[in-house]
Amino acid sequence: MQEKKIGIAKFLGTRLREWRKASDFKIAQLADIIGISQGSLSDLENNKSLPSAETIAKLHRHTDINIFWLMLQKGPMRKDLSSSLEEHPAVYEDMDGYHPGAKNPDPNLKELLDMVTRIYKRGTPEKTAHLRGFLIGADPGE
Repeated sequence: MQEKKIGIAKFLGTRLREWRKASDFKIAQLADIIGISQGSLSDLENNKSLPSAETIAKLHRHTDINIFWLMLQKGPMRKDLSSSLEEHPAVYEDMDGYHPGAKNPDPNLKELLDMVTRIYKRGTPEKTAHLRGFLIGADPGE
């Protein structure tokens, strides 16, 4: 029996479908763009499964969906390609201590976040995969 999803996962699929329909993508088109089967995309949209990190990365790279909206329902549905994360304080709402406007920012954490972002955005696919693997392995969970 499948566990009920809680937190950010609860309505992720519903938001994905909402964005897809607002973007006039057919399910087959979006599945092809992000490299998954139509059945897998249908399962995601019906909240039967969760997307992999690779699927989320492909959504981010190949579409205009705002991943923060998809995951957290924060900010606009579509990403603004002309601005940076620092211009979206809602993204950092739950990240006290390491966002640009924090009262007592942790400089070490900021440096690490900048490095991770740089590797993710500009690194080779191999480096990005290593980073993803390390983070998944190191994540203590909630």
